[in-house]
Amino acid sequence: MIGSWRWNAAFGGFGAALTFLFSLANNPFGTTILRTLLGFAAFGLMAFAVRFVLGWLLIPPAQPFQAELPEEERGSVLDLRTPDDDRLLSEMLKEQWSDGKEAGVAGFQPLQPKRLVSLDDPDPEQVVQAIRRLNDE
Repeated sequence: MIGSWRWNAAFGGFGAALTFLFSLANNPFGTTILRTLLGFAAFGLMAFAVRFVLGWLLIPPAQPFQAELPEEERGSVLDLRTPDDDRLLSEMLKEQWSDGKEAGVAGFQPLQPKRLVSLDDPDPEQVVQAIRRLNDE
């Protein structure tokens, strides 16, 4: 099953609150409380059923291990398992991290802007021109 009993309680509480709000205006208080409890139970059971169905649908069944096939039967069955390449992948990543500092990525060249404007000591004329351009737009 997916989740815990808290999902059932939360969904039941949500249903009880809705039932209480809709029932309070049209029924006596005793009837409202009874319907609120029944709403809590109904919504809690619905949450349990949804959790059960989702748990049944989303968890794949365990498949038994199949031994190697004889030579004459090779190729007749499709093997959908992929080999474990964790060790190979971690070695490739280590090599990339160590070599990446010297070599860099092929074809990569950092941007080199032609002109940068500093805001520490702005030229008053440039500031005035920028304000005029912004006001014209």
